[in-house]
Amino acid sequence: MPIDIQERILDKLDILDEKVDKICLWKESMSTEWKNHMEEQDAKSKGKERKTYYLIALMGVGFTLFEMIKEAVR
Repeated sequence: MPIDIQERILDKLDILDEKVDKICLWKESMSTEWKNHMEEQDAKSKGKERKTYYLIALMGVGFTLFEMIKEAVR
């Protein structure tokens, strides 16, 4: 039985097409995961920044109150 070269080429192209489709789907899912990861990291970062600003503000208020009380006691 001779192998039809055209049929063999078409089979190989079909296999290649399936692999390209799988790679495209994988890339799309990785892109989505990366985007979600970066959004989560941004949200965490903003939360930490906000806490830092609150801490600095509380320290400022605390030091101001301390100085006011210290001056009032004298």
